Amino acid sequence: MSLGYVALGIALVLASTSSVPGLAKVDRGGRTAVHEAGGKPISDSKIKRDAPVSHMFRIDHGAGEPTLGINKAGTIFITASDGCVTSCTGSEEMADTVTPGGRDVFASTDNGKSWVAVAPKVGPATMHLLTMDPYFYIDESTDRIFDIDLTVACSILSYSDNGGQSWITNPIGCGEPINDHQTVFAGPPVSSPTVGYPNIVYYCFNHPAFTKCNKSLDGGLSFIPTANILPIDCSGLNGHGVTDKQGTVYIPLGSNCGEPNLAISKDEGDNWDLVRVSKESLGGGDPSVAIDEQGNLYYLYVDAATKEPHLTTSTDGGKTWSDPVNVAPRGMKATNLATIDVGDPGNVAIAYYGSTTDGRWNGYMATGYDVLSSNAFFYTASVNDPLHPLKMGQCGPGRCGRVLDFIDVEISPKGVPWGAFVDACLDDCEKANQENIHDNQAVVGTLTGGPKLR
Repeated sequence: MSLGYVALGIALVLASTSSVPGLAKVDRGGRTAVHEAGGKPISDSKIKRDAPVSHMFRIDHGAGEPTLGINKAGTIFITASDGCVTSCTGSEEMADTVTPGGRDVFASTDNGKSWVAVAPKVGPATMHLLTMDPYFYIDESTDRIFDIDLTVACSILSYSDNGGQSWITNPIGCGEPINDHQTVFAGPPVSSPTVGYPNIVYYCFNHPAFTKCNKSLDGGLSFIPTANILPIDCSGLNGHGVTDKQGTVYIPLGSNCGEPNLAISKDEGDNWDLVRVSKESLGGGDPSVAIDEQGNLYYLYVDAATKEPHLTTSTDGGKTWSDPVNVAPRGMKATNLATIDVGDPGNVAIAYYGSTTDGRWNGYMATGYDVLSSNAFFYTASVNDPLHPLKMGQCGPGRCGRVLDFIDVEISPKGVPWGAFVDACLDDCEKANQENIHDNQAVVGTLTGGPKLR
């Protein structure tokens, strides 16, 4: 059904939960490094004594480009999707994309120990029959959860106000021949009246010569187009968007631009300003942006020259930026898919894939403190045991095998960081020392016991 490029709400109340996959296997992660920006180790005994410990929870389901969210009660949600359309074209694994049960959303109310499937379903069948790209988002101010999947020339969006017990589902973005690399996020209105929901919901995606955005004034039932984001000499590949308390919208750009950029709109997407965040070259993959309650911006990207995750900040709405700093510990030879979230001002959570030895990649999480000052320090650890890497062979720049194009990190209301990763190197991969096309297990990592981020 083609509805043009705006969404028209078709409200269907759906409910289904199941107890698959149940209890998760828990793995202990690697040693925690304590370091300054730039990677220099810290000798301060108190800071070292407060170092957190990393853990990883395995969900018995496929995943690719995982996103997660955490509601006010502390329930963790993650997308999990079998299939690999664009990374295994022509192989039998393509069929997994449309296999019943291959696409789901899982929730954990006990800090990752067990998981239940909560995707929108009618009986055993999911309403999102297939996905080219899954995406999950929680509006922290309302606890509404959004689950969205790309099909061919359309997107299917579902939202729930009760943690996935029931859903409203409708198609959006239909009639779009190119509808890729989506982001969904919400923020307060600037001038438009909203109906039945306090925030504006934004849906932006790669078209691919530009980034196209739509907005919903009724919480996700219907969407209207905004102005397109037209980056100069660049494609429309975009990272995940955010808004501040005033409703200003920020969308990171640069995956095919060669440099980190940021699109900014102060009028709900009717007009966009493009800002170059740094003069450094971007090493492929989506850059990531976060904004704290005071309006400070945090922009993370992988530097092309050093292959390190670099962080720059702005305290004036993106007009000026700090000198970029490396946030990885010493010994990191390459990183990819770096992403960031922020808690209290100056406190951040970071996730990325990193390699300290050629061809073996681990999933890293870091917590950073006082990053708006010159006294920043970080705790960094691999969520997996480095003896059992999450990826073998090539990982980027940009796409990372069966992991695909991005991962995610979020900070819980209690100030604990959680990251969504993919284990793309299971038993057969480890035995053969080579990635297997069947390998894409959903895993969730965390750092526990350290200073809270909020």
